[in-house]
Amino acid sequence: MNAHDGSTGRPLKKQGYSLDYLLGLSQRELRHLDPDLLQAMPPVELAHVIDRLEIDQRREILRMVSDDMATEILAEMDTEASAEVVEAMGEQRAVKFLEELDPDDATDVVGELEDDKREDLLSKMEPESAQEIKELLEYEPDTAGGIMTPDVCCTHDFFQVDEAIRAIRKQTSELETIYYVYVVDGSKKLVGVVSLRDLMMATPETAVASIMKTKMLGVLSPETDREQAAYLMGEYNLIALPVVDTGNRLLGIVTHDDVIDILQAEATEDIQKLVGAGADETVHDLLSYSLKKRHIWLQVNLLTVSLAAGVVSFFEEQIASVTFLAVFMPVIAATGGNTGAQTLAVVIRSLALEGIRDADKLKLTIRELLKGFLNGVGVGLVGAIMAYFIKRDLTVSFVVWVSMVLTMAISGFCGAFIPLILKKMGLDPAQSSSIFLTTITDITGFFIFLSLGSWLLL
Repeated sequence: MNAHDGSTGRPLKKQGYSLDYLLGLSQRELRHLDPDLLQAMPPVELAHVIDRLEIDQRREILRMVSDDMATEILAEMDTEASAEVVEAMGEQRAVKFLEELDPDDATDVVGELEDDKREDLLSKMEPESAQEIKELLEYEPDTAGGIMTPDVCCTHDFFQVDEAIRAIRKQTSELETIYYVYVVDGSKKLVGVVSLRDLMMATPETAVASIMKTKMLGVLSPETDREQAAYLMGEYNLIALPVVDTGNRLLGIVTHDDVIDILQAEATEDIQKLVGAGADETVHDLLSYSLKKRHIWLQVNLLTVSLAAGVVSFFEEQIASVTFLAVFMPVIAATGGNTGAQTLAVVIRSLALEGIRDADKLKLTIRELLKGFLNGVGVGLVGAIMAYFIKRDLTVSFVVWVSMVLTMAISGFCGAFIPLILKKMGLDPAQSSSIFLTTITDITGFFIFLSLGSWLLL
């Protein structure tokens, strides 16, 4: 329950300042915050606040809290923002923070630094920590190797249970969390997995090899796309996935918290790319960055819309003779566009979840064409009735009905076909499907409506 400080009127919670209160403060007001109340807040909430500040204000707030909490905040912040903070720190302090971060988080931050700064900080770090980061930097950031952590709880297949438990206890101080206990042989090759429950239930002299599971699901290579990793974790209901090299040696694990971040990021990227915005763009980005991401797609959209305008100009005389055609053109375009957009959203989601196989594609496009056709019959009938009440002409109603049926059928087909063909070409279906769909829908819808109207009404 929220309380208020009688002297300042600021809303407080038992765990510190409320997030809404902090987000409403000016940068000058942030300097006068109570360090004890900041220290009592969840690190993730402070990270939301700090992400929006200038670099000097970020550093100022981080100095108000303990080093342990500052490390947690850096891990929760946007990676680029964390890198800016680390780059502005003194060398000794920056090294300390990087060594305290989990290896995967530290790698993300180091990967954003300038080359000279990166090499300088790595050379000052503990050799073991620096080597882990260097190895993780070898992998692309959107792969399993790029998001995995090398901190893995493991034991040997030739151990007995009591030996395995002793080995696990030695590892607990270095590990953030223990999800599963992976079993490796003398060459660090992954041979199985065993749960802590099974270890606790077994007698001390039981061989680990006799209670481990050798059939493992969701084993990844470092080059596996991170979206595929997220899909496999959801498919098999696991909270961690092992990553192995070509020799089956255990390299690390991808954890469920990383996968949640991936799903959030990918969903946001797809939504933004569908309308031509930058995949990683936020409302707080610089004006120049946003213009760079959006402008090219607006130009492409202008070009494609011009094609639809060309179709309309071809029927200029007919529209002048029958002005009713101009009245119902937006209706045809809107219903066709919405039909295609519905199909597009479902198909792109299915592609992201690996729910469409090659054998399904032809059947899928035909089914979506049929859905568009049947929806067109119903929606077109309502449109035809509206047209009749306006013009009192059955021929006009017929033109509207047939045009809507055909346009919505084609839109349903295109909403499935366009993302499938873009995927086949190795392109991101979310990036430009909407623009192509709008163009095709407008061109075909206008052409069908104006051609049919010109033929029957003139």
